[in-house]
Amino acid sequence: MEKERLQEYAARVTQANRSELVVIIYEATLASIEEGKKYLKQGEIEASRHEIERARSMITELMASLDLQYEISHYLRQLYVFAYRELCQGIANRDPEQLNHATDIFEALLPSFWNSTNALSSRSAMEISLGCTSTTGTLNETIDSGADANRGFEA
Repeated sequence: MEKERLQEYAARVTQANRSELVVIIYEATLASIEEGKKYLKQGEIEASRHEIERARSMITELMASLDLQYEISHYLRQLYVFAYRELCQGIANRDPEQLNHATDIFEALLPSFWNSTNALSSRSAMEISLGCTSTTGTLNETIDSGADANRGFEA
C-alpha cells in the first residue's frame, strides 16, 4: 500500500471512535486485498504476499475484537474466518480471483458499519455522553448499564 494511503489511515485512526475504527479497518483491508490482487496479476509474488498478509492481520484484529456474548458476533466471526481462509488459499494458489471472495464479504458488510457509524456521529456529543434526549418541553434521560454498549465488539 502506498505510503500516503497508510498515512491517511493513520490520521483517521487518531481521530476515530470505536465504530469508526471498524470502518477504517474494513476499508484498509479492502485496499490491501486490491493491492495484493494487482501485484499477483503482475507476477510480483512477494509484494502480493505482503499485502495479503497485511489484510489477514487486519482480519485477525477484527476477530479478536468481537464480543462473543452477542449472537451476531458469531456470524461475523464465521465470515472473517472464511475470508481469511480464502486469502490464504488465494495467495497459495496464486489465484487473484479467489481473493475476490474475501473482497465480496467486506464490500457487503462495509455499508452496514458505515451507516451505523454515521448514525452515531449525527447524535450530539451531549446526547451520547449524558444519555439525554429532548423534545419540546421534555427531557428524556436514559441510563446505560453498559450491558450492550459494545454492540458486538469489545473496547
